[in-house]
Amino acid sequence: MEQKLFLIDGHALIFKMYYAFLRHPMINSKGADMSILFGFTKYLLELVEREKPDFLAVAFDPPGGTFRNELYPEYKATRSATPQLVIDALGPLQELCSAMGIPNLMVKGFEADDVIGTVAKRCQGEGLQVYMVTPDKDYGQLIDAHIFQYKPGKGGGDDEVIDREKICQRYGIREPLQVIEMLTLCGDSSDNVPGVKGVGEVGAGKLIARYGTVENIYAHLDELPPRQKAQFEEARGHIELSHRLVTIRTDVPVDTPTSEMALDIRYTPELADLFEKYEFNSLRKHLGAPAGHPARKADIPAFSFQNVPVQEVEQAARKAGLCALVPAGDGQIAVAALHGGDAPIAAQAAPETFRGLLTDEAVAKGGFDLKSLLNALAGDKITLEGKLEDYGLMHYILGPERSHNPAILVKSYLGVDWEEEAPQTEAASLFDAPANSPAHDYCREAAAVLLTGRKIAAELAAQESGRLYEEIEAPLIRVLSKMERTGVKVDIAQLEHFATSLRTEMNRREAVIREMAGVPDLNISSPRQIGQVLFEKLNLDPKAKKSAKGSWSTDEATLSALADRHPIIGEILEFRAVKKLLSTYIEPFPSYVSPQTGRIHTTFNQALTATGRLSSSNPNLQNIPIRTERGKEIRKAFVPATPDGVILSADYSQIELRIMAHLSCDAHLIQAFKDGIDVHAVTAAKIFGIPYEEVTQDQRRIAKTANFGIMYGISAFGLSQRLGISRSEAAKIIEDYFAAFPSIKTFIEDTLVGARENGYVETIFGRRRYIPDINSRNATVRALAERNAVNAPIQGTSADIIKIAMNRIDAAMTAQQMASRMVLQIHDELLFDAVPEEVPALKALVRDRMEHVITLSVPLTVECNEGKNWLEAH
Repeated sequence: MEQKLFLIDGHALIFKMYYAFLRHPMINSKGADMSILFGFTKYLLELVEREKPDFLAVAFDPPGGTFRNELYPEYKATRSATPQLVIDALGPLQELCSAMGIPNLMVKGFEADDVIGTVAKRCQGEGLQVYMVTPDKDYGQLIDAHIFQYKPGKGGGDDEVIDREKICQRYGIREPLQVIEMLTLCGDSSDNVPGVKGVGEVGAGKLIARYGTVENIYAHLDELPPRQKAQFEEARGHIELSHRLVTIRTDVPVDTPTSEMALDIRYTPELADLFEKYEFNSLRKHLGAPAGHPARKADIPAFSFQNVPVQEVEQAARKAGLCALVPAGDGQIAVAALHGGDAPIAAQAAPETFRGLLTDEAVAKGGFDLKSLLNALAGDKITLEGKLEDYGLMHYILGPERSHNPAILVKSYLGVDWEEEAPQTEAASLFDAPANSPAHDYCREAAAVLLTGRKIAAELAAQESGRLYEEIEAPLIRVLSKMERTGVKVDIAQLEHFATSLRTEMNRREAVIREMAGVPDLNISSPRQIGQVLFEKLNLDPKAKKSAKGSWSTDEATLSALADRHPIIGEILEFRAVKKLLSTYIEPFPSYVSPQTGRIHTTFNQALTATGRLSSSNPNLQNIPIRTERGKEIRKAFVPATPDGVILSADYSQIELRIMAHLSCDAHLIQAFKDGIDVHAVTAAKIFGIPYEEVTQDQRRIAKTANFGIMYGISAFGLSQRLGISRSEAAKIIEDYFAAFPSIKTFIEDTLVGARENGYVETIFGRRRYIPDINSRNATVRALAERNAVNAPIQGTSADIIKIAMNRIDAAMTAQQMASRMVLQIHDELLFDAVPEEVPALKALVRDRMEHVITLSVPLTVECNEGKNWLEAH
């Protein structure tokens, strides 16, 4: 078999990872953005595993200009400034590649394209199969008998290999070199390469297929239509320059011999240190290092502790008023305490052995994910008493978008790496060590947790937001633990009945769609087949174009825009909605029902979202659809645990809008909320300059969309999409909104100024969200950061308010020894499984605690209702 060489377009891959992680960046325990470095390295390692190349190299663009800038100073001059994250990633990536034994190819004066083109042609001559890894269409000109373009897939899709036949078929040309002629005609707006006005990719392909070269087109200008001939005459002065700019050079002086590109990635000491530095623990498996890194240049920092009898640990813990807890193998627990200054001691035993210490209110309990530990100990009839110091939760408050993984934090604060000690197989401990591995010392782990926790706690205490943990998050641990153990009952029979009706509807719609399409065996779930029907057979959008992969876009936004052109569109969208409801929400539910309790016990996540909102998993109950009639049927399945019980729902009314009114001090909104009148109608009256009584339902709808959109930094484009109006109309609405509510505009502007100065924004209760990209030179990145900066104080304050309410409600219900239980929290709503005789008192209690969390300039109001299921209650 012929050997394979893979050449990576380094900068193209950097930008791919930059945009892939733009909305959800990977932040490590030190607060650094690792998105590009991690994504780039992961892609490289997975590519090696998947394709098993014999040779590999990465080419990067050199700093400064290239020969193209000398030919044409305006080359790439229209591009926006390179994002700082991209600039900062280049050096570390070259270092990572070198540590993996992968050559960095860079030649001054030439782009990566030219370097790759040169090496590709040279190595083809040496008998190698060459794969150029890049999405850049310019590389099509280099494709040859043994040279292929390897296009990384988009959004997790499959990579695509393009050969001579495919590139020629795609453009309708005879040979790949004619890609140069096509690019010359089309020009390139991103590179600021001028082409022929009015000639696009399709037109260029047809012209080159007919005439072969640009030069030959000019030799036959009289054969072109008059208008096109004039456009070619206009381009005559720059067409030769464009041809030179788009031609990839294959004669670059690349000194690196092919032999140095032979692939031999090993987990060397240099690479081990870099993976530690960047916290790339999960990538070690790609290099055959499951037991941790076998080689390190630096020794592990000194970390000493002592194993002692249980009694000594208990004495030390009571003296210090603190101990750290770690779940150990065989259902045991490891406990550590400080003994004489900063020296930790630890012991491991069954929880029952530590019962006295665990139930001692005078001793604080530290650890990671204490909520899970509370639940586990409850199974042993042990109540964990005393102050709770959850170090992961504390670290979350310090920086919500950082990594709060215990192993990473222990390594970051102490320099201790648990993967040194034991291979990762069946996970059991906090650090993913084997459940019964004799090599893993849980006592040492507990000691490390204790020392790490002390550092995190000290860091939090130095910030004003330390009160946030003490007064809101710490008490909430016990509340959520209680809710998780209680669970919520779901009527599976009702869900199955609903599922049957949905399947019937799906089958009916499938038949209707096939009949409309005139294709009896049409697969409605196939985007490719649907695209062929809509855009080729029915020709619903003559202007639609296929993607680079030759497929039609059939996503919801595309189809919704065509909804008025054929009734088949509505049927397809409804079919998809039914199918998603079934597969995502209904069919999986029975698997989450506990056979012991007959209830669903979701897990509430306190340290996950950037704004402080709770989320849930296994299953995720936060995203159950509620606006559609079908979605409401799911709520009907949430029922009381007892036949005579009721479900009580308590929902904050427009809480985020009220918070915005308070933070902006807007007199009109404040008065509307105080008077208890329709705030969206008030907004509409102000925007449209009409009396409140004359506001139409359509005007109210527009105002409502604007009210909530403004909080999320909605753009004119976003508002136009939501309202189905032109961008200019949407821009006018936003302009009129700020003219009517100038104090809201001032609030937004002041918030952004504060974010730029401080690097973070805060809720009323001091919860911070750091906005590292607020001063980015990249407009797209900066715009996203600005939206986050405006929204975080509003959404975060809302999250804080309902958390405080939950703490106070739980305390009051416990004090009154109520049999009713709080079972769910979904955004601004609390759900209770109530006994009938307690409902009046419970409603009064809940409404009082929720409405009096904080005194704002507007009242907090709560809608509180009960019913035989969640739908009735809501």
